[in-house]
Amino acid sequence: MVKTKRQKQRQNPPWEDLNPFVLSMIFGCLSPQDLLFCPTYVCKAWLSATIFTLFRNSILDLRLIDDLEDEKQRSRFTHLLKLAIDHFQQDWVTIYFPSKYIFGYFATVYIAERTPNISCVFWPSDVSSRALPIYISLFYWKKLSVFHARLNPEEGFALLLQLAEFCKSLVELGVHGEVTEREALCIIEGFPRLKLLDLSESTLSSKGLESLLDQRLKNLKELNILHCLILDDNDKDISETDYCLLKAWRKQLLEKASKLKHLKKFMHCLESSCQECKDVNN
Repeated sequence: MVKTKRQKQRQNPPWEDLNPFVLSMIFGCLSPQDLLFCPTYVCKAWLSATIFTLFRNSILDLRLIDDLEDEKQRSRFTHLLKLAIDHFQQDWVTIYFPSKYIFGYFATVYIAERTPNISCVFWPSDVSSRALPIYISLFYWKKLSVFHARLNPEEGFALLLQLAEFCKSLVELGVHGEVTEREALCIIEGFPRLKLLDLSESTLSSKGLESLLDQRLKNLKELNILHCLILDDNDKDISETDYCLLKAWRKQLLEKASKLKHLKKFMHCLESSCQECKDVNN
């Protein structure tokens, strides 16, 4: 009996007819370098499965580009990212930017324009080299409720002002860098809905910290100042001041924290010596 063409196809289906979800699971076992170059050239179906593997679910994770070794690999990654943004229309709600690789102005704004549903942004590197793209991106991320970034003294205050202007619904803020009394007041006045504030591993002014605990952040539930360098009015490490004065200041600060009605978690290194802080200072 001579088999028809359709019967042959059923017994030996073409590569492009393989289940895309199964393909994605298989491709997930490949190294990033192999994934970028090997399956994508087989057929359109495999290209689609590769993009789904790289950029699936609600998180747009761009940190993979930090692990790519040469410019050819990074160029291929950004090309696939563009295809994902243009053709797959995924509703990403969280975006992680890389800490080493710097997306240029036009690339960053291009991503922001096409991801209007983003509500969580994590920017792990210093914003000094890419402040303008962040400022412009905030025009498009109107639904932003979570923002984490490492700030530098020159750009930190301006970025906080921009966030306060365009992201009224922010409930979680993580800023790591230099936080003076000016930045603290900007946080208090600009983000009245704030529930979580993460200032860990920052340099804080003592007056700024006191301001954050003066009951104006009425919805604050969690405050993290772990491993921070706290400076007194003379910009000196407050832990090196007179022991009795330091003890009185710590007591006053903790009393302020205890009076915050909604504060459930206050993470700090105030009451005991912290080995991690000692290692950093040494």
